[in-house]
Amino acid sequence: MNRIHGILLLFALLLLCECGAMKEALQPKAPELLGMEGMMQNCGGTDTIQSILIKKAEAILTYDSERYEVNVTIYSKRDSIIYLSAVNSGFEILRASVKHDSIKVIDRMNNIVYSSPLQRKFGYQYPVSFNDLQNLIARFYLCDELQLGRDDMAKSVVFDFDENYIKKRIVINRNNLDMSIFEFYHQKTDRYLMGENLGDSFKIYSNFMITDIEIIASGGERTINRDIKIKMEVNPRKYTFTELR
Repeated sequence: MNRIHGILLLFALLLLCECGAMKEALQPKAPELLGMEGMMQNCGGTDTIQSILIKKAEAILTYDSERYEVNVTIYSKRDSIIYLSAVNSGFEILRASVKHDSIKVIDRMNNIVYSSPLQRKFGYQYPVSFNDLQNLIARFYLCDELQLGRDDMAKSVVFDFDENYIKKRIVINRNNLDMSIFEFYHQKTDRYLMGENLGDSFKIYSNFMITDIEIIASGGERTINRDIKIKMEVNPRKYTFTELR
C-alpha cells in the first residue's frame, strides 16, 4: 500500500470537527440564520481561532476485505500544518504531517519514513491540496472562501473550488450548516476522494489508493487555540527513509 496516498485519505477524518464540541464552541448567541446568511453570521469572530486539536476520534477502515479500528488524534494550525496520529490497540501505527508543499509519514509498523511533495512537478496533480484538507477540518475555514459559496435557497450552500481537470465541491446543509457531502474528482486520472454525512457518522470513500477504501468515522474531543509540540523526528538507525515523487 502506498501510505503517502493513504494518509491523504485519513486526513479526511478532519471533517469530524463539524459536530459535537467544536460546533458548540463556535455557536453564536443570536438565533441562527439559514444558508449563506447563516454562514456569514457564524463566521463572526472565527479569525481568532488559530488551531484545532481533536483527540479520540474513532474510525473503521475497510479495504481489501479487511477491517481496521483506529483512534485518531488530529492537530491543525491555520495555514501552517496538519498533523495526524493513528492508534490501533493502544499502539501508534502511523504519524503524519502535511504542509503546503510536502507530506511526511512515519510508518511505525514497518519502521519506514515516507516523504513526498504535495505539489507535483510532473504529471497530473493530486485531487486534493493543503487548502482542501484544511477546509474539511471545520466549517469556519470556509469563512475565507465565502465568495465561492452559492446558496440554492432550498437545501444547500455549495462551495466550488474547481481546478484544471479537477472537480472540487463541498456542500453544506443550509438549515443546520453541517457538512453534507464533499467531492474531489480528477477527470483525467479518475482518482477521487468523497464523503457523505450519515447523521451520527461520516462515510468517506476513495480510490485514491491502489485499492478502493471506505471509512466510517465519528466522535472526537475538540479543543481550540491550544499549541502542541509536533515531533516528526525518528532515530535514523532504526528507520528506512523513502522519498516518493
